[in-house]
Amino acid sequence: MSTIYRVSCAQPKLKGTIILEPSKSISNRVLIIQSLCKDPFTIHNLSKSDDTVVLQKMLSADGEKLYAGHAGSSYRFMTARSVLGNREIVLDASEQLRHRPIGTLVKALQTLGADITYINKEGFPPLRIKPASIGKDVHEVTLHAGMSSQYTSALLMIAPCLPEGLTIHLADDPVSLPYIKMTLAVMEWFGASHVWEGNTIKVKHSEYIAKDFTVEGDWSAASYFYSAVALAEKAEIRIEGVVEKSLQGDAVLKDIYHQFGVETIFIENGMMIKKIANHEKIKEFSYDFSSCPDIAQTVMVTMAGLGIKGKLSGLRTLRIKETDRITAMQTELTKVKTTLEVEEGTDLSCKLFGKARWKDKAKFNTYEDHRMAMCFTPLACIHPIVIRDAEVVSKSYPGFWKDMNTIGVTSERVKMK
Repeated sequence: MSTIYRVSCAQPKLKGTIILEPSKSISNRVLIIQSLCKDPFTIHNLSKSDDTVVLQKMLSADGEKLYAGHAGSSYRFMTARSVLGNREIVLDASEQLRHRPIGTLVKALQTLGADITYINKEGFPPLRIKPASIGKDVHEVTLHAGMSSQYTSALLMIAPCLPEGLTIHLADDPVSLPYIKMTLAVMEWFGASHVWEGNTIKVKHSEYIAKDFTVEGDWSAASYFYSAVALAEKAEIRIEGVVEKSLQGDAVLKDIYHQFGVETIFIENGMMIKKIANHEKIKEFSYDFSSCPDIAQTVMVTMAGLGIKGKLSGLRTLRIKETDRITAMQTELTKVKTTLEVEEGTDLSCKLFGKARWKDKAKFNTYEDHRMAMCFTPLACIHPIVIRDAEVVSKSYPGFWKDMNTIGVTSERVKMK
């Protein structure tokens, strides 16, 4: 039975100190590189998210069958990592993840010599991966990077371990570009070098150098507190663990939310975010989320709560996440009388109209998607809401409900008919 939470905010001012969850994205990249290092090193502040835990288990497993659950990035990274292994494995996933494509990455790895076959439907998990000579005869691939940056990152991380390194030609403009830059920055920390010219990335053959690493706080997790501050009457929250010069593209939050009346002040070990008094409300907002799609849902809810209309573009990757996030957001926003109008095309965009209002509690479904649960939570700063399958947040942010309670957004488990 799914967990259902009633979420509300009774106090007039949000306040408190949050030690932010470590970045799942950075944690997973460092784990892959750690597995490729000859010498051990320590990862400090590693994420405790479901996705990171499952990647650790797969990397340390010695059996034939590996299971990724719902963890999309972990599955993709493990697919590339497994072609360098010395045993046959079956890489499986949940029914939900079995419907998310993997064919682009598999084709690139097969071009390099990988022995990968589909067990069920071509282009989708599960996969059978056998030992093979990788990158010996072919050390150059063309990759369609317009659907997911994770394919590029997965290839990049194994590139230094190939006999001649690897040259990747990006056949189209990559989405979520900051995530590729994050991958390269983490690789550089461990001694790997690259050259990026135009749409071509070249990585030289080298050995990763073992060095201790500290994972910074997750900026996408910070988005829910920014949204709460924007929607609350008064708010001042201290967030520890984030850094101003971040590897994460979602750090643009500080600029986006300044337009929604949230001030960011960087301090030692973190930042303060607070409601700007007498902030002049904007009427319209437009933004291209190609580089930061994970915060788009949160911004949609913030706009709905404030009654700001606008256009959000660069959303095409949201169709193939844990759920079809575009359709899910359309459905759930109607529960608070807000309209999300979709404009299909190469660069999917949406127009948002209306201001959140309701006669009773809005009961939001989460579609087995952690970000659906978290992005709607800040609406409780305006009116009590209900979140179904609330514990799905553990996929990326296990401490989410505890941290929300710390600032005054409380949740209680309820039974629904």
